[in-house]
Amino acid sequence: MKVELTMVQQDQHQSDQSAQEIPVTISKEELRELSRVNSLHGAVHVLAEWSLIFAAIYACQHFWTPLLYVATVVWIGSRQHALMILMHDGVHYRLFRGRFFNEWVSEIVLAWPVLISARAYRRNHFAHHRYLNTENDPDWARRQGDPSWVFPKSPAELSRMLLQQLTGPGAIGLMRLAARLVSKDAGMTRRFIVARYSFYLAVVGVLLYFGSARLVVYYWFIPLFTWLIFIFRIRSIAEHSAVESKKHFYAQTRTTLPSFLERIFVAPKNVNYHLEHHLYPSVPFYRLPKLHTLLASKPEFQGAHVTQTYLGVLRECIEDAPLPSMAAGTAKLAGFTLQPSSGGASQ
Repeated sequence: MKVELTMVQQDQHQSDQSAQEIPVTISKEELRELSRVNSLHGAVHVLAEWSLIFAAIYACQHFWTPLLYVATVVWIGSRQHALMILMHDGVHYRLFRGRFFNEWVSEIVLAWPVLISARAYRRNHFAHHRYLNTENDPDWARRQGDPSWVFPKSPAELSRMLLQQLTGPGAIGLMRLAARLVSKDAGMTRRFIVARYSFYLAVVGVLLYFGSARLVVYYWFIPLFTWLIFIFRIRSIAEHSAVESKKHFYAQTRTTLPSFLERIFVAPKNVNYHLEHHLYPSVPFYRLPKLHTLLASKPEFQGAHVTQTYLGVLRECIEDAPLPSMAAGTAKLAGFTLQPSSGGASQ
């Protein structure tokens, strides 16, 4: 327990903004309970996601039809997204209790297959937490001057931008991001760099030996560069775009309450609770719903920017769109009724 609490404190110190800026607080006992890491839980989720990927590949190969292949691409892309979210928990030391196991599973099993480094991502991500929506936030800085990240848009502009993500051009952005993260390998140990690129060489060797390169293109890279890019853009928009101002902490990001299908194909592993994650990054993904319910019970949470469904998020990104229902009156949230805040972000 002592080691785990130290990790919680380190994670909060490195990645949260500052305790005094949190507009709604919970007790130390509540945070300690919510921040407990269940290694078995993490292992089950990792194994389940890879099992679902391999099962989908087997089913598509065995019962091949063009329509089934399209469905398989969507499914695998959504599971690749789930792997990235599990990696994100590993980046926050929330996947496994043992630090060594947490680090290397996050890299070898979750990050390297989707062409990124968890350790390089940690640098980027902790800076994002600490300097949210400022010049020192690398995510915010990267989007400045990029018209695709300017909102609101017309329906045609938004549709065109999302179509580009779905049909392949968005892969260029992913490769640029991967290249930026790779460039940060310069700060890594020689052991880490050798391990990472030995992993890629070993994978290529095995694929060539067994003649499986075609399968990897069809069932890994096509989902990676189409559906994953598409839903990753939608999720990124939902997290930090089309909010009204930076004057209030709650206007920095939003939480999205997805539909059933969105939970599967767009926002697995409770990644939709993004505001809660920014408030308390030490809480692992499987306890974010409980954190959300706890926060929603407090009056201070009334100013939170909460949107019903990712389709609702896209509506908020459209020029001259009518205000979402949460801004017009009240909305039910996790069993509580929240009144919109007059000084916060649009709801």
